[in-house]
Amino acid sequence: MSMINQLKDVKTKDFAKHCYESSSVDKLREASAGSADQSEMEHWGLTEGQWEEAIVAALADHEAKE
Repeated sequence: MSMINQLKDVKTKDFAKHCYESSSVDKLREASAGSADQSEMEHWGLTEGQWEEAIVAALADHEAKE
């Protein structure tokens, strides 16, 4: 999880870890291609930018292990 570990914001990092542990590469690719999930943003207390940063980091870490 090297990309996730580089995240500075605690909420963004926590959400990225959650995404990494609970989502497949395909699901993360789909999420990164679409718009931010409003319900996840509200639940985690994230801005759209934080949500996108977390998704990208989780996807990068998944792809790095392939």
